Amino acid sequence: MRTRSALLPLLLVGLLFFSCETTNEESASTLASDFRNPPEESKPRTWLHAMSGNMSKPGLTKDMEAIAEVGIGGVLLFNITQGIPNGPITYNSPEHHEMLKHTAAEAERLGLAFGVHNCDGWSASGGPWITPEESMKMVVWSETQTSGGEVEIALEKPSEREGFYKDIAVVAYPALSAELDDQENKPEITASDEGLNIALISNGKIDDQSKLTATNGKNPWLQFSYTRPKNIRSAKLIFNDRHATALLQVSEDGKNFKDVRDLFKVRTGKGEWAINDHFEPITSKYFRLQFNQQITLKEAQLTSTYYINNPLGRTAIARTEDHKLDAIGSPEAEMVIQKNSIRDLTEYMTSDGKLKAQLPEGDWTVLRFGYTSTGAYNNPASAEGKGLEVDKLSRPPFKKHYDAFIKKVVDNAGPVAPKALQYIEIDSYEMGGQNWTEDFVETFASRKGYDILTMLPLIAGRFVENSETSEAVLYDYRQVIADLMTENYFQYFTELCNADGLKSYIEPYGFGPLNDLDIGGVTDIPMGEFWMNRPITQTASAVSSAHIYGKPIISAESFTSNPTINWKGHPAMAKNSGDLAWTYGINEFMFHRFAHQANTHAEPGMTMNRWGFHFDRTQTWWKNAGAAWFTYIARGSHMLRQGYPVSDMLVYVGEGAPNSSYYRTDFEPAVPKEINFDNVNTDVLHKRLKIENGALRLPEGNSYEVLVLKNSETLSLETLKRILEIAKSGVPVFGEKPKYLAGYHPSEELRTEFQAIAAELAPLIGDITDWQKVMQSNITTPDLEILNGDAVDYAHRKTEEEDIYFFYNADTVGMKTFEASFRVVNKIPELWNPMDGSITKSAQFQNKKKSTTTNISLDAGESVFVVFREEAVALESVQEPVQHLQLSLSQDNGIKTTIFQNGNYSVPLSSGKKWNISITDIPQPIDISRNWEVSFDKGSGYGGTVQFDSLVDWSLHPNDSINYYSGTASYKKTISLNENQSDEGTQIFLNLGEVYIVAEVLVNGEKVAVSWMPPFVLDITDFLKNGANNIEVRLTNQWSNRLIGDERFPANDGGYKLGPHRATDLTMPDWYTENKPRPAGARTTFTTAPFYTKDDPLMPSGLLGPVRLEFSKTLEYVPE
Repeated sequence: MRTRSALLPLLLVGLLFFSCETTNEESASTLASDFRNPPEESKPRTWLHAMSGNMSKPGLTKDMEAIAEVGIGGVLLFNITQGIPNGPITYNSPEHHEMLKHTAAEAERLGLAFGVHNCDGWSASGGPWITPEESMKMVVWSETQTSGGEVEIALEKPSEREGFYKDIAVVAYPALSAELDDQENKPEITASDEGLNIALISNGKIDDQSKLTATNGKNPWLQFSYTRPKNIRSAKLIFNDRHATALLQVSEDGKNFKDVRDLFKVRTGKGEWAINDHFEPITSKYFRLQFNQQITLKEAQLTSTYYINNPLGRTAIARTEDHKLDAIGSPEAEMVIQKNSIRDLTEYMTSDGKLKAQLPEGDWTVLRFGYTSTGAYNNPASAEGKGLEVDKLSRPPFKKHYDAFIKKVVDNAGPVAPKALQYIEIDSYEMGGQNWTEDFVETFASRKGYDILTMLPLIAGRFVENSETSEAVLYDYRQVIADLMTENYFQYFTELCNADGLKSYIEPYGFGPLNDLDIGGVTDIPMGEFWMNRPITQTASAVSSAHIYGKPIISAESFTSNPTINWKGHPAMAKNSGDLAWTYGINEFMFHRFAHQANTHAEPGMTMNRWGFHFDRTQTWWKNAGAAWFTYIARGSHMLRQGYPVSDMLVYVGEGAPNSSYYRTDFEPAVPKEINFDNVNTDVLHKRLKIENGALRLPEGNSYEVLVLKNSETLSLETLKRILEIAKSGVPVFGEKPKYLAGYHPSEELRTEFQAIAAELAPLIGDITDWQKVMQSNITTPDLEILNGDAVDYAHRKTEEEDIYFFYNADTVGMKTFEASFRVVNKIPELWNPMDGSITKSAQFQNKKKSTTTNISLDAGESVFVVFREEAVALESVQEPVQHLQLSLSQDNGIKTTIFQNGNYSVPLSSGKKWNISITDIPQPIDISRNWEVSFDKGSGYGGTVQFDSLVDWSLHPNDSINYYSGTASYKKTISLNENQSDEGTQIFLNLGEVYIVAEVLVNGEKVAVSWMPPFVLDITDFLKNGANNIEVRLTNQWSNRLIGDERFPANDGGYKLGPHRATDLTMPDWYTENKPRPAGARTTFTTAPFYTKDDPLMPSGLLGPVRLEFSKTLEYVPE
């Protein structure tokens, strides 16, 4: 079979272009043979979502068989509860483990890989087996003002969540004047909603809440009225509403308010947000907090006390990346606690909170510190699988978590699936912060060399000693927490998996105190994430950590989608998003999502509520376009795992925690697409990178010629010395100049040494004003230069024998043409087509002293691998592209051309000669658009054969049954060819024109190919004969039209009802759970989420044409 290049139609309209011819040489190459027939390990994987306990063995068998049939290599099973009514299987029950065991056994039988998520839901690691003592923990405190002397007072117990609280310490210090003012000048709080419980939201506790609703269509508000003017410096709120914002207003009369400032908001948990903002004093008797929507409040305060800026971010309860932390603040002296004035009164408090102690005369503030549960629960989980999130800073609780579910899976499924059971995953981290654990005081002291208890007022938002000391201690505090998260949660998870013979999948990023690259480094398979039709912003940490730690597979939660995609999604719609992810470094797709179809009769059936791209076996295109696309993905994934990635630049992310990875747009100016780079952390900077010949090299072969410093104004002395070593060795260094010694270091000797080294380093660090100038002046030859055309996204892998580049055209209309210069010498550029596995050698290229240039043209949505492997010494080549010609090298490297239009042509050759061609015998195209016999499948809603005198869109057909048809219909007709049209040397192509959405072509009963991307053009030469030929085109559309049509009729679903977004107490109808057909009625479809109404426009469907036979001739250059 030969499939005509997708670029061909553009040649017919006279565009400039090169082309190539398939050779047989690649059969000797393992890489080439694996490209044509990709190995099992290169196949994409899919998440298999079992929704709300709706599981059945027949359904699981069908799912797994369908997955194996189309070329998906494995599944990762999740149990998710997201509004779908409950089925009969309870999470972690014997019946549940029997289902998992059955799935694993089926995977073993079918040669698939199998794994599960580590808990119920997709985030993160928790369950009903976790007690409050074993859950994520946070520091809480209560505040009491008292007078000095003999003190005997009851200290209020701080906030308590989940019935769990333990004391840490009691400290006292001379009261700040603002604290006394807050104690004495308290406001009267009123609200726009009289139903708000003011007492609950102003009692200093975070475990109660009350809803403030909007009335009369106006924004709700809280008003703070004081008896005398008040200096307000801080605002503190805790609430549950993701999209809520707060505006601070002030008034002179309590009636007419003016806007002052929008308040800074942070995310503290899966469903919890907070405002902890500070500002210069605002003086008035009347203040308002106006909200943009109704809001569920847990706490609301305005204070005179000037707190540190973003205390929740600085204390690891909210995630604010270190480089995004604004200045901690510049407090007046009266807002600062002197360290030597802090007194530890812990031993003087009884277990019931009574304090009896002696304090010097004056006003004192007493802070009682303790810790409680953060109250985070795994999500979105079933009632039976939902529980507290496990402590992320301590190993023993996590071992209990692992044993409670994962170990059971290993013990039950392992014996029946010794090869299939391969991995466990930690998915999205959405659980918020944690800033304490049981032995934290000892752990902190062992790592940082001082007692954190002496600095506890910082966690309560106060300044201690000065701004610099406060910032330095909190810098250390966040570092310890982030390191413990890496070591005792993510790394320990991998260790436990490995001990059971499994690998870990981890998404190394999220809303918490995470150092992303560190986490990726302790993961077996780092995993990113990308959504359909959204910019990619969650892959860099997975990709860079894999690159710098030498991990070959970089997975991604792939094609995640919002409800607009629904059942209308299909492979051609998704391809560009996947191609872009490849250029970002992803080389394994884990589809989001495949819903387990527990009922084997319902179609299209189960969904993940309204979310995700529907990679489901019930899809109309599953076996045609699906299978073809999955093979395309396997080819590309295999290529992008070869050798090591090539990037010329390394970006250091700094030592401050939490930290993440940088993207092109995080720089000013943005990094051009031609410059690929990796992010690097401190661990790899010190331990894995070697300095060789003015470059930084990893053990796997990756070499970086430029180092860029980000988030590096504050560094440890050890890292500063390492960067100086790198710079003095000749590696060009650019970016931020180090200025400050990291952490709390009271030694003046260390500070002096740091400043001396920083001064020596500063002249060696360049500024970035123009990236092209930076790279051109500091690297020998650019990896890729676009000499003529727009910038392109690309990926480059390098082996001992090959350079492999990947390009794609993101445009949905029109061709992208560019001249590219590659850092490859004396080799032939080969075009490897992942759509059909063909490998061709270009005749149009120029070998230069340090590079090779060629022109590349890609049709809309097209992609190609440009591979350099064969030497091109003393080889005749074409110097420029020629209109209407495909120019290629034959097996013995002679020049050949495929011509699509009669005329005279002149081909410039590298020898200085010209190949002059005159051709007049290419047959004219033949239109075959009329008189097709079209047969519709009865099982898809309309069993009938119709004569289409002319091609028509099904959605516009006068017959309603065709109008609302979803499925596959067969177009048939007979054509005749004479000897002139089918002689030797003539190629014949079937151009289908406009197709919605997939076409499978058969000629004389033999399958040619599945065409699922425009242009829908296939080479049918080898399938034709002189005389009569039977053409069949099997056209498939989406489910959309059928679902819209069924909305005209009353529901016949047995009372099915979709529940709220999260867990529900509804149950699935009996017919569904008993695996029976749906009740009789006019509707023939059933799906668990309502995506359509009867009035929605229908989707274009069918073969619209025009359909033509098109011809070309092939000639070979014979030297004179």
